[in-house]
Order: sequence, then C-alpha cells, then structure tokens
Amino acid sequence: MAIIRKSEILRRYNAAQTTLLPEVNERSWAAGRLQESFESFSSSEHYDIFLSHAYSDARIVMQIRSMLIEKGYSVYVDWIEDKQLDRGKVNEHTATVLRNRMNNCSSLIYLTSNSAEKSVWMPWELGYMDARTGRVSVAPIFEDDDEEFDGREYLGLYPYLDLTGDSFFIQRGVGSWVTFGDWMLGEKPK
Repeated sequence: MAIIRKSEILRRYNAAQTTLLPEVNERSWAAGRLQESFESFSSSEHYDIFLSHAYSDARIVMQIRSMLIEKGYSVYVDWIEDKQLDRGKVNEHTATVLRNRMNNCSSLIYLTSNSAEKSVWMPWELGYMDARTGRVSVAPIFEDDDEEFDGREYLGLYPYLDLTGDSFFIQRGVGSWVTFGDWMLGEKPK
C-alpha cells in the first residue's frame, strides 16, 4: 500500500514555493490567493471535492488541493473560498455556510492527521457528506515513522485516498482500488 507521507507532501509544497518570486513570501502569496479566490467565489458554485481538514495542516492542505486542481478537479477549502468566516466565532451561521458549500460538492476527502484528531468540525462534515452523497474517502497523512494508519475507528468504514507518484487512487485494501477519476464518476474499489 502506498500512503501519503507528511514529509513528501511538504517537500512538494516547498518545491512549489520556489517557483514564486524571491520577494514574495508564503504569507503574502497565500493572502493574495485567498483574496483572488474570495472575489471570484459564488455561493452557487459547484465543487468536485470538499476538503475536510484541520487548519494547522494548512501547508499540506494547500499542496493536496493544488495537486487535485492540477488533475482538473475543483476543490473547496473553507479558509480559501470563504475568507469572511471567522474561525474564532464558530456559530450557527458557520454551520449553515459549510452545509450550503457541502450541498454544492460532489464528494469529501477527509484529510486526517495528528492535528485532525482534535477537530470537532471534521467528524460533522464527514457524517453530513456521507449521508448526502456517500462519496467520502479518508486521506491519512502519515508521519515519517508511522507504519500503519491508527485513525479513529469510524474512519475504517471509508475507502482511503492513495497517492502513488503523481496519481491519486481510492483504495479499500490490498488489491481493491479504483482510479480517483473513476471513483468521482461513481465507481467503487473492486
């Protein structure tokens, strides 16, 4: 089984940052991208993927989002698309916005990591999208010394996202997989 290693995703993220002008740092680049995304966002816009994640994994989120966009998928990330939401004041309005966004997404990728274990929103997003679309996968981000995925027990109910080279697959176990594109079209791992 190929897995997603945190160090590999961060290496790719850092390599992508070197293509930026030297005077542009990560924060100003991200702020510009956030403003660009915010200005072009429509509340009725459809996304292929809702990326459920912990904000402390922002660099990993940005890299995986970028890789999925390069493959032709549209990806919703709350702090990129809905910059106006105040992460410090999570309330009913926040839930309504996220629910509306999930209603405009075809699938959910649950980006789980050590940081994600502390999130109270991620399990809610997972359950909502599972009930709404059934098109949910878990993307375990492994630390370098991890040998296997020790996620929460309910995460084992879902297939997982596998990154092999530059290609994504959805796996259920050894020998049971489907390309990410086929999964997005409704095929399940065989």
